[in-house]
Amino acid sequence: MTRAIRLIVITSPDQLDQEWINRLAREAEIEHLDRVGSVAAGVLLARQSRPDLVIVDRDVDQVEAAIRQIFTHVPATHCIAVTPSADVPTLRRLVMAGARDVISRPIHHADIMNSIRSVVTAERNRAVRAASTGDRQAGRLVVVVAPKGGVGATTIATNLAVALRQVTNTSVALADIGLQFGDVGVQLNIWSRHTLHDLVLHAGELDDTLFEKVLQTHSSGVKVLLAPHELEAAGDISGEAMIAVLQGLLGRHTYVVCDTWSFLDEVTETLLQRADDVLVVTTPEVPALRNTKGFLEYLTRNELTRGRITLVLNRFPSVNGIALHDVQKHLRYPVGANIPSEGQPITHSINRGVPIVMAQPHSWASQSLLRLAAYVAGDSANLISLQHSGEKKSGKNALPGMKGRRGLLSLMRGT
Repeated sequence: MTRAIRLIVITSPDQLDQEWINRLAREAEIEHLDRVGSVAAGVLLARQSRPDLVIVDRDVDQVEAAIRQIFTHVPATHCIAVTPSADVPTLRRLVMAGARDVISRPIHHADIMNSIRSVVTAERNRAVRAASTGDRQAGRLVVVVAPKGGVGATTIATNLAVALRQVTNTSVALADIGLQFGDVGVQLNIWSRHTLHDLVLHAGELDDTLFEKVLQTHSSGVKVLLAPHELEAAGDISGEAMIAVLQGLLGRHTYVVCDTWSFLDEVTETLLQRADDVLVVTTPEVPALRNTKGFLEYLTRNELTRGRITLVLNRFPSVNGIALHDVQKHLRYPVGANIPSEGQPITHSINRGVPIVMAQPHSWASQSLLRLAAYVAGDSANLISLQHSGEKKSGKNALPGMKGRRGLLSLMRGT
């Protein structure tokens, strides 16, 4: 320990001159020791002087009450409990109250000093690690990309961000990187004059104040970074500036979801290179699948991302959609998740500016999106759901209205 310890001992009025306390006061490692014979006065002194450590030596109820108050009001000050006995129920009570260690009477000097050294050293090491930017845990970057426009990528990105917030209860940011026609604000019913363009213009001086000014807070708790309002602003956004913005977002949020446009420019490639998860969104129609196949091949050929790639089949199952095995056979890539076609509820939620995971959380689409969020957060469950929970199947992978689905190969042959 490189810095001496400031200590308070709370005990009974007639026990202030105990030998173990006197020996602590003579230790070279103890810079200052206050003895207090009142629990209330000891807690008040701890709140005022904020010592490194408080040792509480009273009956169990008083020890628990004192430690709970100190833990609540002075969290940087740590407590050691002294009790007549250290049975399991007592240990649980005191640890739940906030005690970092529990010592039973009679007290031996070596034991109390070892406890003090262990608690103080562990907390100082933890504080150093937390203050070190090199050890700071960066957030997870999730990039939602669609090789063809109009397949519902923005709807998935907005709902995914809200679902991540619901599933993980952590900080989530949603960035609209549709640089010219971003629709995230419309789907969330949010508008602000501050956008991504403001951050890019100050890429060299990003700080908490600027992020707080530019990011908008959705009712779900998601922080939203809107796309630029002016079409020409897209030309001001470089890959280098995007890296600075990403680093700022990832340093302040557990998850950052980026909705991109269907254009492989420098900015999009920068996002893909740094992504932890890439969600490639497509639909079961030939034009969308053709673009998706080319995009997946391009990703692989150029080793554009080291992140986990998940193919998300939107609006599936749907009436007259291409069969799942034909989709996977054509793309030569497994479908990782599907979001079912629920046209009217989803259209209604988009027009209202309320994500479907909030408007209709028990719908099939919402449940699929929540499972996708859990997968992004680390779950390994199978995300393919060809039937809503509780519905009765009428045959293998069969759904109401799905009788007339055509195979991809027959469609491409024109039969």
